[in-house]
Amino acid sequence: MALGGFYRRWAARRGGLIANIALARKLAALFWRVMLKGTEFVEEGLAAYEAKCLDGKKRSLRRLAKELGQTVSPIPVTV
Repeated sequence: MALGGFYRRWAARRGGLIANIALARKLAALFWRVMLKGTEFVEEGLAAYEAKCLDGKKRSLRRLAKELGQTVSPIPVTV
């Protein structure tokens, strides 16, 4: 579940109490949006959420490397 992944990321960064508040706010915003607009909540799943987070990390790494005048290249995998 993507909400669980969201909670675990926040808990690792800021601690459990802050993560509880962040998750409660996220759930309240989702509930408000559903009640106000009448749209359905669609769970994207943990795998999709983690893939989106990984893409964001890759993007920020490329941006930082460009800022420092470096390049990022993947490490070849040997089996």
